[in-house]
Amino acid sequence: MRQQEYYSTKIWFYVFTILAVLYTADLSTLHAQTWVITGTVTDAAGGPIPAVDIDLVDPLNPALAISLTGDSTDLNGVFSATVLSNIATGEYILQFEPTSAHLSQEMTISLNGNLDIGTVALANGWLLSGQVVNSDGLAMSGIDIDIRSDQSGWLDLIGDVTNPQGFFSVAIPAIIDEYRITFSDTALNPTVFPNEIDLGLLFGDTDTGVVTMDLAHTLTGLVVDENGVALPGIDMNVYDLSGAGIDLFNDDTNASGVFNVLVPQGTWEIRHRLVSPIAGEERVTHVVNDLIVNSNIDMGTVVVPLGYHLLGTVVSSAGTPILGAIFDAEYTTTTTPIYLSSDITNAAGEFDLLLPAGLVTLEVDPPLSGPTRISKRVSIDLPSSSPINLGTILLEDGINITGSFTDSLGTSIPLVDVEFYRTVNGQLYDTLHENGNAAGDFSAVVYADDYNLTLTPPAGSNLAPKYIYNQSCYAPTTLGTIVLEAAVNVSGIVWSATSPLPNTLIEATNVSSGVIPPWGSTLSNPDGTYQLNLGSGVWTLTASAPAGTGLQSKVIPNVSIDSDLSQDFQFPSLAASIFNLECVHNNQDVSLTWENGMTYDWIQVIRDGIPIATLAGTETSFIDTPAGSGSVEYSLRGVAFGIFSEMTDCIVDLPTLFIRCDADMNSVLTISDAINVLGYLFSSTTPVCLDALDCNDSGSINIADPVLLLDLLFGNGPLPPLPYPTPGDDPTLDSLNCI
Repeated sequence: MRQQEYYSTKIWFYVFTILAVLYTADLSTLHAQTWVITGTVTDAAGGPIPAVDIDLVDPLNPALAISLTGDSTDLNGVFSATVLSNIATGEYILQFEPTSAHLSQEMTISLNGNLDIGTVALANGWLLSGQVVNSDGLAMSGIDIDIRSDQSGWLDLIGDVTNPQGFFSVAIPAIIDEYRITFSDTALNPTVFPNEIDLGLLFGDTDTGVVTMDLAHTLTGLVVDENGVALPGIDMNVYDLSGAGIDLFNDDTNASGVFNVLVPQGTWEIRHRLVSPIAGEERVTHVVNDLIVNSNIDMGTVVVPLGYHLLGTVVSSAGTPILGAIFDAEYTTTTTPIYLSSDITNAAGEFDLLLPAGLVTLEVDPPLSGPTRISKRVSIDLPSSSPINLGTILLEDGINITGSFTDSLGTSIPLVDVEFYRTVNGQLYDTLHENGNAAGDFSAVVYADDYNLTLTPPAGSNLAPKYIYNQSCYAPTTLGTIVLEAAVNVSGIVWSATSPLPNTLIEATNVSSGVIPPWGSTLSNPDGTYQLNLGSGVWTLTASAPAGTGLQSKVIPNVSIDSDLSQDFQFPSLAASIFNLECVHNNQDVSLTWENGMTYDWIQVIRDGIPIATLAGTETSFIDTPAGSGSVEYSLRGVAFGIFSEMTDCIVDLPTLFIRCDADMNSVLTISDAINVLGYLFSSTTPVCLDALDCNDSGSINIADPVLLLDLLFGNGPLPPLPYPTPGDDPTLDSLNCI
């Protein structure tokens, strides 16, 4: 009985607790479940619209998904949507998204239970449909679509993104107007560039077909001034190889000077410029030429420095102003180009260039039409002030030299390097724009003179360079078609008996011109090998042994070369070398002793590269008395049958000669020498020769040394040890020396 009362009491406790909660709760926060929303969707004429998608949105939390079943209309336009999510009573937005040519619509409803909204009529519209792909042909999903009409502006759209297959279908009002549609990749890391299409005047449903969006990549970086301070509001512009610009989006630096700009894939000129100048402040546009954009690029730090005006005038040889002279500029130290917004002279020949302070190189080219004139380079160190007048730049009259390049089959050879050398002295003439272009043509302007020309095809062409010797250039000259022959290699080994002979000069002389081209000579390597890259033709090959060997040159005349050639050169054996050479000094003399490798005709002695003696071929010793001190190198070589042996060397270090106690090294002992010794002991002075301060030759310098010298000078003290009274070196081996 008591147990039954206990359970009865417990049950009533839970009942009262639940009632208390219900009584005290705010009924507006109670969550409903399985409410049913019903209605019918029709067109403007009352006809049913099937397959209309129904969505329920909480205006206080639009991102919250509210789950519905039965959320589309049937064939009669009727729907019955059941709310599966737990939601609070209140106001909601009911959205209708048709798949037919009708406009989307939404309405506000109040929910606190089941609700029948009656009939909803959707306005008729036109469908815009199509598919979006990237430039590789891949379907693009999630592309945002925006449509603008001339009369109504931007339209409110629902379902305005492409599906996973890249397809889209968007309804617009059935209003005849001109429309423009924009496709944008709104992903965090977009991969395609926005595309805008002018649809023109629309009268009904329109299929745009396949819309292609160019692949794109993001350029990032930081823009600063010349002091490294971040620059906000700097605009970025992009130009293609023809100079045409494209419209970018969000292309200004932010408050921290950072830019993050989407750019189509391709090769571009990138400019960063100040678009809102501050009074009294101008900045030089930063430019990067031919940037290949095929992935995201961090451009690092971009400097947009203050600019200063450089003024001047360009004149001709006659002193008349030149209209249309063209300027280019670059930083001298880095050769990085500097963008010039105004780069052409006016009718008075005047120019006004905005440049950064510092070292700048200008290139001034004559107008594209008119008299032939020579381009000029001008280097300046521009101060931080404006304006600066550079004065007059003279573009002198010149001679035009033209030609074209082909191979033996007549195929044009592009990008041939052309260099001019003055015939009179071989000096390189620094021409501008002289190299061959992509079509194989070249045109250079030079001073009137005689020139040697080197014509070098690009690497990997398998063509040989060509040499034109002593070309007269005193009037406009065309060299016509210049045929570059196939490259041939001449290689081999230079021998002296069975040993390789390095540093042998190998030269190839063109028989038809009698000239050795700049690439027609080389030295043999340490292993005796050599290689020359020549053109096919008839050549004379010469090998000249190193100077001093006494070997006669080897000449192979009139070699017809039309393919790679292997050619060795064989010289007689060099004479056997002198060996066991020793060099020993004794005071001012140096004694040389050695052994002969063979019986020589004579022996040559060389000191520090200068021959000093010629000895009989049987001598094995020599004494030399060199002047001065320090390191001396001796070289000996023998001559047998007119052939020198290899050098045999030794090095000897000659000491500085001194007089004992002569501290100031003036060859006279005086009181000043004693003072110098005391200065070394007590004032840390640095003498020239420590050995000279050691008056008693004790091997160390102490107070006894100046005492001995003073006793000698003013008393009857003993004479100092050798070397005294004439200069010599120290006969005692100790740690003291002369510097």
